[in-house]
Amino acid sequence: MAKTINQGDAFICGGGPVGLMLAIGLALKGHSVVLAESVALDDVLTGGDEPSRSSFDGRVLALSHGSRLVLEKLQVWADVQTFVTEIQHVHVSQKGYLGVTTLNADEVGVPALGYSIQSSDLGRVLWQHVRKMATVTVLCPAELVDFCEKGDRIHAKVQMGSGEEIEVQAGLIIGADGTHSRVRTILGLPMQEKSYHAFGVIAQIETQQHPEGWSYERFTEQGPVALLPMQDHFHKAVLVCPEEEIESLMALNDEAFMDLFAEKMGERLGAYTQVSKRVAYPLKETYVEQMNSGRAVLMGNASHTQHPVAAQGLNLGIRDIDVFLEGLETQADIGDPQYLADYAEQRKSDHESVMGLTDSLIQVFQHTSPLVGHLRGIGMMALQAMPGLRKRFARFAMGGRRS
Repeated sequence: MAKTINQGDAFICGGGPVGLMLAIGLALKGHSVVLAESVALDDVLTGGDEPSRSSFDGRVLALSHGSRLVLEKLQVWADVQTFVTEIQHVHVSQKGYLGVTTLNADEVGVPALGYSIQSSDLGRVLWQHVRKMATVTVLCPAELVDFCEKGDRIHAKVQMGSGEEIEVQAGLIIGADGTHSRVRTILGLPMQEKSYHAFGVIAQIETQQHPEGWSYERFTEQGPVALLPMQDHFHKAVLVCPEEEIESLMALNDEAFMDLFAEKMGERLGAYTQVSKRVAYPLKETYVEQMNSGRAVLMGNASHTQHPVAAQGLNLGIRDIDVFLEGLETQADIGDPQYLADYAEQRKSDHESVMGLTDSLIQVFQHTSPLVGHLRGIGMMALQAMPGLRKRFARFAMGGRRS
């Protein structure tokens, strides 16, 4: 029986947000794309609470203003906008010490600093756009088995969920297949990994008062806690705890968890009235220093993951896409190894600055010295008192790479 062969300009491994956005962007530029996703579409589109099943699980994502601009270029923002909640203000504080910093959208002249959205809602919109594109071929569920480079083409072996084996031939292969990237493994690119020995516990929580566009982040010595506004009186709640406490924390009933969250965050918007099932994620930082090899390149979590303290992970991946697509304006061969090497070098400074910021925030705010705590407070009060510096920080957080 003859093997099925799929031809394309690009082969994308991974149907998460980065893989789908890249497929849309390439198709809009007239390129043919083959995209392989390991999770069956029915499971992807129904969402869920299991982080191991799909990129579009029960989490709530924070999209920066810069990411909105990219989604507008990709012609999907109008549909995404239906599901977002605007973040107009950000309030940052620390438990046990003075010091507060607030960021406001009107200070930097944008409609919102960012937007919260259910990952499952974002996934449905992106998949709807991809499935309408005639130049995008979707293989799902499908697993990359192996690939090699022959001349100016990538030849990849893909195993379908039905057991059928398919060969994909393309000008380049993009690993957008997450932290445990199969593309990276095949290339043998080393990954640096740092564990924070902590878990992020995520839930939806309801407050008595409406958030009115306010997002709150509070640093404690055990880790940060955060509230991200959602529809009505609901919020995404994030609580970071040391790994030795995760078992007892996850065993708490709803009332005990809300009491603990209130003790750490405070009742910023009145009492907490209900909370959803909690999901826990181990917190790690990973970085692949060499993110390209020949006609292969890594994007998104396949090349970098960050601590969620600054909510920059997905937004950094979206900037990867934007820079890559922008560079194609003058590129005849989208898989040219020199172009991929130049792109990878160009992205390094952004990756390193974001990762440096997130890591520094954790190190500084979890330091237990009272002297350091008071110095943090002085720094936050100084930031609050200096509008120009505060605007620069807000622009960095919004992900505008030209700010």
